[in-house]
Amino acid sequence: MQKAIVFLVFFQASLLFSQQSDFSYISFTKADIIAKNTKSRRLYELNKLTINLTKDLHTDVEKVRAIFKWICLNVANDFRLYAKNERKREKFKKDSLKLSEWNSELKTELFSRLLRRKKTICTGYAYLFKEMCSIAGIESKMIYGFGRTADVLEFDPAYPNHTWNAVKLNNKWYLCDATWAAGISLPERKKFTFKYNDGYFLTDPELFINNHYPIYPEDALLKKNIPTFEEFAQLPLIYGGAYKYFKNHNSPSKMYNELKVDTAFNFKYILKDNVEFKDVKLVFIKGIIEFSRKPEITKEENIISLNYWFRKTGYYDVHLYLNDEILATYIFNIKP
Repeated sequence: MQKAIVFLVFFQASLLFSQQSDFSYISFTKADIIAKNTKSRRLYELNKLTINLTKDLHTDVEKVRAIFKWICLNVANDFRLYAKNERKREKFKKDSLKLSEWNSELKTELFSRLLRRKKTICTGYAYLFKEMCSIAGIESKMIYGFGRTADVLEFDPAYPNHTWNAVKLNNKWYLCDATWAAGISLPERKKFTFKYNDGYFLTDPELFINNHYPIYPEDALLKKNIPTFEEFAQLPLIYGGAYKYFKNHNSPSKMYNELKVDTAFNFKYILKDNVEFKDVKLVFIKGIIEFSRKPEITKEENIISLNYWFRKTGYYDVHLYLNDEILATYIFNIKP
């Protein structure tokens, strides 16, 4: 009997150039130090704050970096306002007039809490980034669409749930998401932890589209056609950790996968440069049973393969971990 083999293949460096690597010749050290050391208790003097962040930097990308990093280090996710907005949107989703009234009320409350307390939700992060870029003389825009997370896997196409930015550098548009880069938000626990994730800064559009779907297709910045909304909703679930290590997620192309027992499946990823493989494992959940395995690893030049045998039928949640951090989740239905 032919045994089922799962190949997890990681391709390195030269196959694809990520967006941030367009500026590999520029060090962000100075911009990062300025962002870390610049203090502002409130945001009423946005012009002064922006000038202090950018005046000693010589390129637009460094200025954008200082602005983005400062926002991520200083503006907390407002889980209370997020939860309130979710309740109101659900309550008024069939009443367009009341929903419009709430949106106006939300705008006032959002900016008040942002200015006074440096707390906000995605729209506030995107607005602040856009305004500060404008003060610095850099073109940017807010992008409205749908964000896909472990907590949000189903969508109503009529109600976008996320906002991020595009910024223009050297006549080319780049994507970034300060909300998700700032840290980890757990609304159900009423907790936010600052934990900067550089992967959301000038991210490759091919990776970004996995959990950012814009209302207007051109805002995806893809060279190829954007997936349909239905295709987007069926993509694999990738986490913040994937943005640290991946340039792109190639395969599987869907979250839900079917295959017969004792047949092969091929996972493929394109990694960023200089990624270290300290620990790679697969975590399986089948019903109430959870177990992890370290597959056989083979390396050939820059290609790393992890071989695993599916020996039993059934439904499995399969989680990919690298360096003890979850990167992606898939569902497999292994049939007889």
